[in-house]
Amino acid sequence: MSTDRKNVEWIVGLFLFIGFGVIAAMVVIFGRFGQGFQKMYSLTVEFPNASGLVKGSDVMLSGARIGVAKKAPALTGEHYRVAVELALKDAVQIPRGSVFQIRSNGMLGDSYVDVTPPAHFKPDDFAIPGEHITGERAEGLDDLTKKGGEVMDTLNNQVLNKVSEELDEIKIATKNINTQLLSQQNLKNLEETFANLKSASAQFSEASQKLDVVVTKIGDAVDSAKGTLKTVDSAITDLRPAIADVRKTASSATKTVDSARILVEKATAGEGPLGTLVSDRQTAENLRSLIINLRRSGVLFYKDRPAPHSETPAPEPPKHH
Repeated sequence: MSTDRKNVEWIVGLFLFIGFGVIAAMVVIFGRFGQGFQKMYSLTVEFPNASGLVKGSDVMLSGARIGVAKKAPALTGEHYRVAVELALKDAVQIPRGSVFQIRSNGMLGDSYVDVTPPAHFKPDDFAIPGEHITGERAEGLDDLTKKGGEVMDTLNNQVLNKVSEELDEIKIATKNINTQLLSQQNLKNLEETFANLKSASAQFSEASQKLDVVVTKIGDAVDSAKGTLKTVDSAITDLRPAIADVRKTASSATKTVDSARILVEKATAGEGPLGTLVSDRQTAENLRSLIINLRRSGVLFYKDRPAPHSETPAPEPPKHH
């Protein structure tokens, strides 16, 4: 093998070694392996349930990774709580009163510890290394599924109980129908009722036929009455002109009587020609002389002559009223 070929191989090998070294350094610095070279402190958090949390799970503060779960969860105490030791960066201090919760990344993501600091805290009041803190588990998909299952179980039990109660009531009602409604005595009574109903129907049919005859006779009587009414209407129509004439005659007689009454009243009061003749004697004598002269001489040879009886006293002068 030539010297030039050996030099090229050495150079290529050196570059490969340097490249792998850079990659390893990046993995150590930016990956989990680099945490072994960082200064960390420990906090122990107790959870009622640490399901899904494993060794190496992230510890997040406001979305930033500040540490990992140093050990897997382990039971502690008499109440079967779970203690998880957390390794946190020394540069990050946790305020007292912070809430530690176990959450999941998405529906099927890995579990992690989420640290939520209080809204207000003292600037010198922080958790010290090795301190025990009580945490809680946030409700996730498993919890919701469990609650949904419990709700469904409750609903199923309620529905089944309701259906069972309804079936019991149906059984009781069916038993009452069989023992009471469909008893032999009730069936016999029902049979007698139908027989009576059949007899009543036959009697009703016979009565209906008789009623038809009665209705026919009533129709004939009504037709006769209609004919009589037509005759009466015709007579009344003929009588109406005669009644009208009688009314006219009575009206004329009434007017004549009224006129005579007025004339008599005026004569009695001395008004009018008739009243003058009745009350004025001189006028009456003059009229009598006129009538006598007309009888003697007529209209053409009329002559005023004295009365035939000279002993007739002279007329009195008219009285003035």
